[in-house]
Amino acid sequence: MNIQGLIERYEKFKASKKKVTSVDLVLKDLRSLDEPEALPFKLKDVVGRIRGFDPTTQARWLNDILKELGSDYGSMKYREGYEQGKLEGAWVGNQLKDADKIRQELNKPVIPQFVAEFITEQKNLCYTLSESIDGNMSDRVAEWYYDNSELFARAWLDGYEVEKEKRYLVKVKGICGNHETLNCEKHSNEWLFSSSEENRTYKTKFTRKELEDAGFGWVFDCEGIEIEEVE
Repeated sequence: MNIQGLIERYEKFKASKKKVTSVDLVLKDLRSLDEPEALPFKLKDVVGRIRGFDPTTQARWLNDILKELGSDYGSMKYREGYEQGKLEGAWVGNQLKDADKIRQELNKPVIPQFVAEFITEQKNLCYTLSESIDGNMSDRVAEWYYDNSELFARAWLDGYEVEKEKRYLVKVKGICGNHETLNCEKHSNEWLFSSSEENRTYKTKFTRKELEDAGFGWVFDCEGIEIEEVE
């Protein structure tokens, strides 16, 4: 009930010369002022009617309704939509950034350890990508680069994963017992032939680079040597 309705009700009491005998009745009437009045129609009926119009009539009705509600209402809805758009746009932007980071991580080029070491060394010396592609390359790096120039550039610019290098056991053919496998003493870096089992003191599994740096590159082309690839 609204104020006007309450006034009219008590005007009727006054006209009929009846007395209001119940305080509770008055309090009930006063409390009813805070209660919203029931709408004389249902919202779904209004929406259903508007949907039944052609698109041009629908647009005109909606515009007229917004005009009746006032410019402040339209501005408020615009601001709500704008702020929501900003939030949603920021969320989408963050998702795209995260997706791009994931894509970059998944698509990082895989390069050999010796190439990774060269790139790190060149960057530490403050060389640029173009400056590194010259006489600074060792023969081994240069040989790999000329077959993988695009991969090298991507690794330099976007980062890389280091390829897990193969490791080998080097054994002398025809020698049995515990003296057929090439070993390296870890602390003294001395080499000898002994057991194939690694322990705290001796290493028996080597990458090709480790063997070449130690002067054993020839084992890969020697008929008297057996090369066994291991994990």
